[in-house]
Amino acid sequence: MIIKTETDTIHPYTFDSSNMHGNADIVYIPEDFDELRQAIKSCFDQNIPMTFSGAGTGITGSRVPNGGAVISTELMKGISVFGNGKVTVQAGVTLNELDDFLRPQGYFLAPNPTEMNSFIGGNVATNASGSRTFKYGAIREHILGLKLILPDGEIISLNRGEIFADSYKLSLSSESGKKYELQLPVYKMPATKNATGYFAHENMDAIDLFIGNEGTIAAIAEITLKVLPLPESIIGGIVFFDDADKLLDFVIEIRDMSLINNKSNPESVKTISARLIEYFDNPSLNLLRPKFPQIPEKAIAGIWFEQEYSTPNEDEIMGEWYAMIQNYTGLSDDTWIALSDKEHKEMAEFRHELPLQVYENLTENSQKKVGLDTAVPIEHFPELFRFYSEVFGNLPLQYVIFGHIGNSHLHANIFCQNDEEYALALQIYDRCIDKTLALSGTVSAEHGIGKLKKKYLRKMYGDKTVDDMIEIKKYFDPKLLFGIGTMFDINKI
Repeated sequence: MIIKTETDTIHPYTFDSSNMHGNADIVYIPEDFDELRQAIKSCFDQNIPMTFSGAGTGITGSRVPNGGAVISTELMKGISVFGNGKVTVQAGVTLNELDDFLRPQGYFLAPNPTEMNSFIGGNVATNASGSRTFKYGAIREHILGLKLILPDGEIISLNRGEIFADSYKLSLSSESGKKYELQLPVYKMPATKNATGYFAHENMDAIDLFIGNEGTIAAIAEITLKVLPLPESIIGGIVFFDDADKLLDFVIEIRDMSLINNKSNPESVKTISARLIEYFDNPSLNLLRPKFPQIPEKAIAGIWFEQEYSTPNEDEIMGEWYAMIQNYTGLSDDTWIALSDKEHKEMAEFRHELPLQVYENLTENSQKKVGLDTAVPIEHFPELFRFYSEVFGNLPLQYVIFGHIGNSHLHANIFCQNDEEYALALQIYDRCIDKTLALSGTVSAEHGIGKLKKKYLRKMYGDKTVDDMIEIKKYFDPKLLFGIGTMFDINKI
């Protein structure tokens, strides 16, 4: 176990990619499960608050400590028990490291969370998702087992499909035989991708309570994941549009076709069946143009798609895509198509260049950023899309809107040069949150609540539901030592 107590060695663990900063007295870096449990138990016995640290790629402040100890899983890199479509990993394995392990063996983790340097433990803690979530769902749907450590050092091992709630009453046992009996909150989660608060559903699988807990009730030590065989072939494309209404119509048609066709075996599909549908607005394209000058001048937005397919069906599928594209844009001849690994890598670089440009924009210009992460049920997405277009089209601030349009989920980032602009951006943020909630959506589709979105959790669910969630927090963490300030205000507990 590595222990850090000097201020300069602690500092890298006191902030995340949101640029929120905190403080800590000590950092523990365990190298295996036993050392992780030892660090937790030692802090528990001394009443020291604990904050769990992943890679620091989060943008809501969950890993930012409010004093006490930071426990980093960065050295917990074990990958084991691969076979039968399953792999078990320790919490500190990154998505890149898992991909490097799986790909030579012909497998992949399907949801594809965007930040490949993120830790899988952090992905589980926030129920992370990514571009391929359109077809494959968030990481929750690929978690088969968890090995957890509670604040007092008790160990709970859960396998999906073994323990279920009786209506809203859940019974668990630790490995030492300690019994846990609790009442789950009764509330309705939005019918869209969602990363807000504790998962609760009638007769739910026990494992789902701990996915997305953001380090507030249990430490995630080991994860068993479902992994899938690599697809035989993939077609990718970036389609450019000169009309926003036609873009929206295009998205709705390919989305609805794909939601049906993705239920079939790719070998039998000979038509459109996208595994991802991603959006770039005009300001996003403008940020990317210096590095990608081949973006058409007349383009006001773009859509990136991918589809898995069987090679004998390639010509038929490509013909379907070309026909669809020609129906909806006057820039069909400017479409970029990827079939080879090299072409797919170039297309992925296009997608991943945008957040890099956003970050450079912030650092070079000493700007603040206000970022939305909202999603709504698919039937309400056209209204949200047009609302965003109206609000941001009249905004006298720099911004970009991009993201997972196939999931009715967009990221809007507003850049602020001064306090006056920041105050205006927060007003716009609140307007967009209010509209999202009016459309039965979520305030956080994939980034979690953390320390920055706590008031919006209450706005989304109401005081009673959040107070019921706090009772779960207090049940597993009666000393209030795990992740204090994450999800819930300390003065509310």
